[in-house]
Amino acid sequence: MATKILVEQIVKRKAVVVRPDDTVHKVARVLSRNKVGSAVVMKGDEILGIVTERDILDKVVAKGKDPKAIKVEEIMTKTPVKIEYDYDVQEAIEVMIEKGVRRILVTKFGKPIGFVTATDLLSAIASQNNEEEEYTPDTEVYGMCEFCGQYGALFKVIYEGREMWVCESCKDLIEGR
Repeated sequence: MATKILVEQIVKRKAVVVRPDDTVHKVARVLSRNKVGSAVVMKGDEILGIVTERDILDKVVAKGKDPKAIKVEEIMTKTPVKIEYDYDVQEAIEVMIEKGVRRILVTKFGKPIGFVTATDLLSAIASQNNEEEEYTPDTEVYGMCEFCGQYGALFKVIYEGREMWVCESCKDLIEGR
């Protein structure tokens, strides 16, 4: 049975918090300085929304608006998709697909702890799958023997300091049997 990976285990992007009355210019600088693509907009302990680089580009820059004159509350996503830290990665993927978003705000007891992206979630599943794959020595490999050129079952051997795939006859010859 596969071990569940919790969202909290893969949060790479810590939550950067901004205020709703911050200017877009200030928020852009905060995002840049912290090397993140999104921030949580909070007033006190309440999460009001999130603002992303995409929000800034689409709602301010592309429309020729002055980032120093626009407040972040005017462009933020007001109802961000959130999940609690103890969600399973698979559940998070299902939420992401259902809501049609590329990133999800992760909270712990209602407080923001960071973001996960689709890439983060898929990487976690891929690494889990790689860990679950086991090498079974009785698995046969077929191909051309690197020693004699014969096609058949191959065995990995070290010959003259290099790894080679050879047939059973050549394996016995190399190993001196």
